[in-house]
Amino acid sequence: MARRIGSRYVALKVLGRGASGTVWAGEGPEGPVAIKLLREDLASDEVLVARFVQERTALVSLDHPAIVGIHDLVVDGSDLALVMDLVDGPDLRTRLEKERVLAPAPAAAICADVAEGLSAAHAEGVIHRDVKPENVLLDTRGGQVRAKLTDFGIARLVDAPRRTRATRIIGTPDYLAPEIIEGLQPTAAVDVYALGTVLYELLTGWTPFGGGHPGAVLRRHVTEPVPGIPGLPAPVAEVLAACLSKAPAARLTAREVGERLRAALPALAGLPRFDVPAPDGGHPDGRAHRGETPPPLPAGVVPLVSGTEPDSSRDTHTNLARPTFPAPPITPSRHRTTHRKRRGRTVATAAIVLVLAAGGAIGWWYSGRGDDPGPRQPVNSTVSPSTGAGVNGTPGNAAKSADATPDTAAQAARVPSWPRWAGLPVPPVQLTGGPAAAQATADRTYVVQRDGAGQPWATSGDGAQYADWQRLPAFKAGEDLALVSPGQGRVDALAVGAADRLLYRCSLTDGKWGDWVRLDAKTRITGAPAATMSGDRMEVVVRSGDALASGTLANGQWTGFSTVPSAPRIEQAPALTASAPGTVDAFVVRAGDHAVLRVPFTGGAWREPQRIGIAGAGRPAAAWTAEGGLVVVLPDAAGRLSGAVPGAADTDPWRPVDLAKSTQDGAAAVAAGAGRVDVYVRTQSGQIQVAPSA
Repeated sequence: MARRIGSRYVALKVLGRGASGTVWAGEGPEGPVAIKLLREDLASDEVLVARFVQERTALVSLDHPAIVGIHDLVVDGSDLALVMDLVDGPDLRTRLEKERVLAPAPAAAICADVAEGLSAAHAEGVIHRDVKPENVLLDTRGGQVRAKLTDFGIARLVDAPRRTRATRIIGTPDYLAPEIIEGLQPTAAVDVYALGTVLYELLTGWTPFGGGHPGAVLRRHVTEPVPGIPGLPAPVAEVLAACLSKAPAARLTAREVGERLRAALPALAGLPRFDVPAPDGGHPDGRAHRGETPPPLPAGVVPLVSGTEPDSSRDTHTNLARPTFPAPPITPSRHRTTHRKRRGRTVATAAIVLVLAAGGAIGWWYSGRGDDPGPRQPVNSTVSPSTGAGVNGTPGNAAKSADATPDTAAQAARVPSWPRWAGLPVPPVQLTGGPAAAQATADRTYVVQRDGAGQPWATSGDGAQYADWQRLPAFKAGEDLALVSPGQGRVDALAVGAADRLLYRCSLTDGKWGDWVRLDAKTRITGAPAATMSGDRMEVVVRSGDALASGTLANGQWTGFSTVPSAPRIEQAPALTASAPGTVDAFVVRAGDHAVLRVPFTGGAWREPQRIGIAGAGRPAAAWTAEGGLVVVLPDAAGRLSGAVPGAADTDPWRPVDLAKSTQDGAAAVAAGAGRVDVYVRTQSGQIQVAPSA
């Protein structure tokens, strides 16, 4: 039965229930949403409602592709609700229950997504405080899996002093950092510890300290080393060790976790799942170990109290801020005799009392289990891939370095030349910026460009004759446009709104331009967008800050933008082209040295960048020709236009091509197909000119 939430939202059906409330699928003014309706006892708490209102700005401002965005916080009578993005896909716990263990590559990719979301939140002073698989949603739109962290703010809202005073700990015991158990103030490091626990669980099927009485779980976090994962590649083992360090100061930041896991992905590709025996004491699902003693993780994962047996009852209140490198000797693993098991169970209660006396407020943990995130601590921000959208037309080139040469002779099937330039019709207004172009039919190419007020204009022609310029529906673009043809006779123009820096789309169908519609509502874009069709999917890349981000429009569903993990820091807007379905090539200018890099996507993942041997100061443009050749064009610092095409073999360098033309705004457009490659520029005189290839 439908239920109205406030004046703007309607809850339609229940999606799930947790400790803090019920999640509904609903509708709002801008389309489908998820509505988390908190429990009635929470809604009747005046102090909590006041905090709820105070937190609204901070929570709504969290804007990152790896965070389930909060649209609104509603206080209406007995209703207290968070209105969030509706994610099409299961949570990570559901996937774990189905698969039990993930292969290293998808496990690392998921945790890299989460790390990037945490980094963005920490930069805004928001700590999650309940990172666990239940709070990670897997967005499957567009055929790609992107992890998104949800339930930001729940723990902070519910964590009023009079609710938590000596009664319970906010969070789920399996994922609690030692300092939380010790009663210290939580920082961003508690989220990193929880994320390390999630990564461990994805790789092995259980958490490193889970199983048995909650008191025993809490004690293990503080006193015991992390059981190792035999065969885990060193880069991931090092990340895991640093994340699960007992000392908060020794942990990586969320940004560092994301960067290191992204860097490790190529080495993890194709590795099978690990088959690691469960530790003594078992996992909550009841599995028992096989008697092996796993080796410890690398230096950095150390007990706070060394030199004593892990199960002994002792004071565990120690200094959590001390560095841990080099590590002191590792204490024995949690594998012990039946007698020790029996004794461990008898001291569990005493251990809880000691932890309480040391500074914690450990009560019956289960009352806080389920949906509680919370407070705040700044860190650094990263943008996110999970897996991006883009690709290389030559799948065999996945592992090349940043200065590699191009791929195969097929890419250099024909080297085009541009012997003549011709002017397009004079527009009725003064145009500015660079053009965008796309071939919609065998004999019709469309060109769009904005005027000084940001209003887009368009013309079309066959390379020799062009129609008069036509004004598109009213819009104020803040950057140059992108143009792509999703089908015969159809064209989509993409633009960045001047006011909000978000992505918009305007479509030409049956010869008529439709209204501008916002395509992405989250990612603020720096510079012009770039787009191409890869099969029946529209791939889009943008520069967001100094990062390359990608998104996909497939079957009318937009995935949102995620950071391209292998791309360096970039300057200028990117270029994008595709040679075949499932492949994309992004071209970027690397920040610092202005080197032009090709960033390929193939086999479902972004690959390492390849330097193509030319440098430029303007925005690149690129296209795959119908004959299988790749052309890259960009201006130099003086505006002179040059290009490059691949050599005839892997050992050949990219070959420069001089187009004998200068641009006014450091940008050009390339449209390929039907036996020709047209290059468009706005010249020093302000005229739009075209050079069809010979």
